[in-house]
Amino acid sequence: MVGKKNMVFGFVYFLASLFLGMYMAFLLDGADSHLLTSEARKAFRGAHAHANLESLLNIFFGYLLCRLAIEAWVAKTVSVLLIVGALLHSGILILASFGLPVLKLAPLGSLTLVVMMVLMAYGVVMTKQID
Repeated sequence: MVGKKNMVFGFVYFLASLFLGMYMAFLLDGADSHLLTSEARKAFRGAHAHANLESLLNIFFGYLLCRLAIEAWVAKTVSVLLIVGALLHSGILILASFGLPVLKLAPLGSLTLVVMMVLMAYGVVMTKQID
């Protein structure tokens, strides 16, 4: 089942993003008021939200890949693009929020997710109806 790895990745990545959220809460607990409105906090919040969304996308589309009779090459390509897109998009946002100079790579993840959506739409349209 090609989508199963996406579901597993989605649950693990969601758990990692929950830990990021707890880290943010711990970091900001009792912090100075300037830290609460800082760019670092905004970066953490954005990375956390994107990681949650991309985790759920992997779970949802992984489930669809398991259930629909999509052509094998399309399903495998979508599966890989989902994981790579999440890591290149929200994964890079997470790394950048820790101060690493990798933010310029995040648009590659967004583009990867757009290509994945186009392929998934194609796969669903071309799916034969199962009775």
